[in-house]
Amino acid sequence: MIDFVAIGHVTCDLLPTGATASGGTARFAALLAKRLGLRPAIVTASAEPAPDGVAWANVAASISSTFENRYTPTGRRQWLHAVAPAISVTAIPPSWRTAPIVLLGPVLHECAPDVAAAFPGALIGVTAQGWLRDWNNTLPSPVSLRRWQPKPAELARLHVLSLSSEDVGGDDELAAYYACATPIGIVTHGARGATMFLHGKPHHIAAYQATERDPTGAGDVFATAFLIRLWETGDPFAAARFAAAAAACVVEGIGDAALPDRAQITRRMADDAIETRRHASR
Repeated sequence: MIDFVAIGHVTCDLLPTGATASGGTARFAALLAKRLGLRPAIVTASAEPAPDGVAWANVAASISSTFENRYTPTGRRQWLHAVAPAISVTAIPPSWRTAPIVLLGPVLHECAPDVAAAFPGALIGVTAQGWLRDWNNTLPSPVSLRRWQPKPAELARLHVLSLSSEDVGGDDELAAYYACATPIGIVTHGARGATMFLHGKPHHIAAYQATERDPTGAGDVFATAFLIRLWETGDPFAAARFAAAAAACVVEGIGDAALPDRAQITRRMADDAIETRRHASR
């Protein structure tokens, strides 16, 4: 029985040291779901190895989508070195289509919104960053912003859409436009927290204090934790606080080794509440 399905490319990330690491939204999401006690699965097209303890359905691929991230004072710059095949509905095992939680995690347009039709009873979220990227035909290529123009019918089956302000070059108006395309939309702003749109109405979600070591995957962790906690509680505000705490935990470590479990997230939330009361009493 699968509780959580993540769909998207598991990537090969080129590190500054010359080494490589497996990455991608689907991988981060499934590993976090496992940490939180769910039974996760990944539907992908990748040459990367399957993570331990995660069910795996892989479209035949001789290469992985390959990224190089360069962090600068003005933000992250990405280069694309290789592109894996697309992922269609036929790649999803029939027995996984009853999963109660699904995250579409495209990194390069590899899965379309209509993949959600395979999960008629699920709570479905999406991290939209992969639909907001463009690149040149000749690789390696810098990754640029793409003006995504979805039709309302394409997004009708999605319940939660998440993106970062960085995904749209800091254009808050455009980010809000995308976030309002589904019943719940989330725009993350790094250390400045997030904005949650409930049926178009914005609500600020404060960030937890954190000593950042590696921001990679923070948005994926926020989206995944939010979706899981929303399914558990039905409360978007409780889910947002849980997700913010999870994101604060992961940025303090390196890679997926820093993915928190439920106890770590709960402690972060409790510590923050204590600190808030302490300041309020002064």
